[in-house]
Amino acid sequence: MSKKRAGFLLLFLLPTLLAGQDRSKKAYELIYEDVQVLKKQLFALEENFGRSAEAIEGLKSQLRDLQALLRLLQSDQAAVQEGVRNIPTQYQFVLDKLDQMNLALTRMAEDLLTIRGSPPQPSAGPEARESPPAEKKGGEEKKAPSAEQKTAPPKPPATTLSPQEVYNAAYADYLKGNFDLAVEGFKLYRETFPDSPLADNALYWIGECLFSQRKFDPAIEEFNDLILNYAQSDKIAASYLKKGLALAELGRKDEAIVTLKLLLGKYPLEEESRIAQEKIKELGSK
Repeated sequence: MSKKRAGFLLLFLLPTLLAGQDRSKKAYELIYEDVQVLKKQLFALEENFGRSAEAIEGLKSQLRDLQALLRLLQSDQAAVQEGVRNIPTQYQFVLDKLDQMNLALTRMAEDLLTIRGSPPQPSAGPEARESPPAEKKGGEEKKAPSAEQKTAPPKPPATTLSPQEVYNAAYADYLKGNFDLAVEGFKLYRETFPDSPLADNALYWIGECLFSQRKFDPAIEEFNDLILNYAQSDKIAASYLKKGLALAELGRKDEAIVTLKLLLGKYPLEEESRIAQEKIKELGSK
């Protein structure tokens, strides 16, 4: 009987034991699933951290690129500033080239006049303008003009040349050293074509001719005329410089220094300012 009871008891308890095992198995499976979820979350965090690290490295690389670009821009700015300082020299070079072209055009105009049979323009020095010696005509002696007639300023003759031809001819005389002829030509140009855009240049070259002849006082008057009446002229800086140099030649040192310093203050980037600075040092001014 005891064995039967034990068998019945075992049969009765067996479902209960099996149910307990099932619950343990389910609990284990749930824990396992939780662990897997945690692993996935940890892996996602690691991926996010890796992406963040990559983003940080990308930002660092961009920062390095920006710093390199900044250094390049600073270098370019320095190059631009150096180029600005070189502009006056380049500007003077262009002016010299234009002067050479004007001279070449003048020579071509003279050649054309010669080919057409026109009398050539006088190219001799100032002595070529003096009156010829006495000649005999019809048995009578033709007297040379008196000294009073020589000193009387001649009226500018009418001209059929274009403004550019008159200007080029006067400038060609200046380049040849025929300063008296050049002054007459530039004065003729200004009186005949007063509204020409080169009227201020003609006035400047009159002053240059007088300066080259060491006629410093009248040269200063011409430069003053240009400074006062042609405020927008491209010859203003050169006029200040030549006026200062003329004053220095006359021994008017203080006036020369004031004029040259005025040039430095108004046109610091012009090539004339560099020459003025050297002249101020030469004159002994601080």
